[in-house]
Amino acid sequence: MTDTTKHQLELMQHALGINENRREPYRNYFLASGGHSDNADLESLVAAGLMSSRTAPSFCAEDDVVYHVTEAGRELAIAALPAPKKRTRYDDYLRSEVCESFAEWLGIDVPKVEYGSWYPNSGKIRMTSSRATGAWCSTKKEAKASYKQALSASKARREAV
Repeated sequence: MTDTTKHQLELMQHALGINENRREPYRNYFLASGGHSDNADLESLVAAGLMSSRTAPSFCAEDDVVYHVTEAGRELAIAALPAPKKRTRYDDYLRSEVCESFAEWLGIDVPKVEYGSWYPNSGKIRMTSSRATGAWCSTKKEAKASYKQALSASKARREAV
C-alpha cells in the first residue's frame, strides 16, 4: 500500500465523485490547469500509480491536464471512506414521499388549533385532538392550558378503566 496523505485521498475521492454518503463512483476525472494548487499532489499520485494523466481535450486551455483514478487508486479511495452513519428515523422520513409533518409520520397525535367564527365562539380559540378537546378561550395560552387539562383528565379516565 502506498503512503498517501489525507488530501491526496480526498483528491481521488473528488475525482471519483464519492463521499461518506455516496459510495459508488459516478465519474472519474479531475481537470487541472498548469498552475493549479493540487498539481504537485496529483503528479505524486500519478508517480505512485494511483492516477493517470493525459492532455485535456482541445476545447480546454493548452496547459490543462485531465487526471483519472486507476483501479488501485479507486480501491484505496473507497476503502478510505469513513463508515456510513446509521440512518435515523428522520432520515427515513425525509426519504419517504408523504405530505404530513414529522410528528404525524411518527404517529403522534398533534392537536389542531380551531378558531371560532360563529356566535357564541366568535373570536375564540380551542385546541382539539382525537384524545381530548379543550374549551373555547379568549387567548391561545388559555386554550393550551384548557387542552392540557382536558388531556390529563382523559388520561386519568383511561387509566381508571
